[in-house]
Amino acid sequence: MKKNNFKVLELKSPKNKNTIKRSVLIKDFIINEIIGIHKHEKINKQKIIFNIVIDVNKNTLPNENNISSIVDYEKIINKLENLTKYKNYHFLESLAEDSFKEIFEDKRINSIKIKIEKPDAITNAKSVGVEVFKNRSDYEGS
Repeated sequence: MKKNNFKVLELKSPKNKNTIKRSVLIKDFIINEIIGIHKHEKINKQKIIFNIVIDVNKNTLPNENNISSIVDYEKIINKLENLTKYKNYHFLESLAEDSFKEIFEDKRINSIKIKIEKPDAITNAKSVGVEVFKNRSDYEGS
């Protein structure tokens, strides 16, 4: 009888010593605009709350003398305000998609998580909304 010689191998993932992660946060940013499909939503402005986490390329280093060396959250906020100022949305999902388009214009951004809520839409709920996460490859592939 032939004896099988098996060798047990332990598989280890390569250790990645690079643990740098840079994020830009926008928390509880509020805009009051017309949004929704119901008749009353087309008449009265509603509170819309944005929470956004933007993963930035780890090689993006700040230069104190150059604001363009960072992903500027003020520019992002201005873009979000302009989206709702010049377009009436029926769905938060559509607003989220347009927000991705605006934010991903900065090529230093790797991924974005957007949560948009309407706190006054449903009487018995603190808020309703959507949350979407996209990598740059998801965005560029769509």
